[in-house]
Amino acid sequence: MKGIAHFITGVAVATFFPDIVHSAAQNLSFGPMLGGLAGLLPDTLDFKFVRYFDRSDDEIDPARITTAAGHPDPQRIADRIAAAMDRAYDSGRRVKVHLHTLKLGADLWRQYSVAFDLERNQVVVRIGPVVTTGQVPYAGSEIAGLGPGRAQVKARILHTYDAETKIDIFSGPSLAFEKAGDAIEVTFLPWHRAWTHSLVVALLLGAVGLLIAPVYGLAMALAALAHVLEDQLGFMGSNLLFPITRKRMMGLKWLRSGDAIPNFLAVWVSLAVILLNLDRFSEAPVIPVWPYLLAVIVAPAALLLAAGAWSRRRAQRRMAQVMAAVEALDETEELDL
Repeated sequence: MKGIAHFITGVAVATFFPDIVHSAAQNLSFGPMLGGLAGLLPDTLDFKFVRYFDRSDDEIDPARITTAAGHPDPQRIADRIAAAMDRAYDSGRRVKVHLHTLKLGADLWRQYSVAFDLERNQVVVRIGPVVTTGQVPYAGSEIAGLGPGRAQVKARILHTYDAETKIDIFSGPSLAFEKAGDAIEVTFLPWHRAWTHSLVVALLLGAVGLLIAPVYGLAMALAALAHVLEDQLGFMGSNLLFPITRKRMMGLKWLRSGDAIPNFLAVWVSLAVILLNLDRFSEAPVIPVWPYLLAVIVAPAALLLAAGAWSRRRAQRRMAQVMAAVEALDETEELDL
């Protein structure tokens, strides 16, 4: 979920407490704000603090890994990633790589992608089009004749995130490789949703809120937990049981954090809940609760979720067709060789 969705969710959680609502009505409005800040804090810690202390074992910069013609070399990039995975498997220790972006100008970037072929145990790298900072591609900007790079990995690959990761703007993602039995596990953004997305942090936020009043402590702890629960609906999951385990719990894979419909729905439902709670705890409530829930929350949510499911199915069918065409092209190129 985006930051605004987590913030509004935290505010909505705080409005379930009559004391906070009444205090806000008397111009002491920091109660709902504390809920919003607690809901936003886990991601704020990750993106403004934790990521800058993360260290990689290999910095893969496509601007320095080029073909004789000066283009990014997908084969050598794939080889570097596969070598890091093999190193993690052989040594038994975690190996992290940082995939740098390829900046071409003030508002231009060369996109490339890293995918894991789970059937063949291969790393697949493709060099894509030129894109803007808004990730809008320029038609016809692909490098002609530059096919994908494929590198074999010794062990079976376990990958829990997207089948393909596109790298284009800003700093680029990190990947961690770690031996898991007879396989090598791939973790996307290993610094994200670790200890910051845990029961420990929720309890610490609750303790901070207790310094003001017990109701604030409970509201802040629940707001942080609401953030974690929203994240669990996606792919990456969270490390809810830190420090008992340092591995993230698998998400439910119902949505992606950047999807427009789930983010809009989270904001819509939160605002509807805030309005309902403000009315419920007023001196003269006027909103009929059950009709309101059905008309303002349940019905719109059902319509939006149905629209999202239909859109995902279309996108999956389209992606399957594209991948089938790419695989056919790859096989043709291999036969030509």
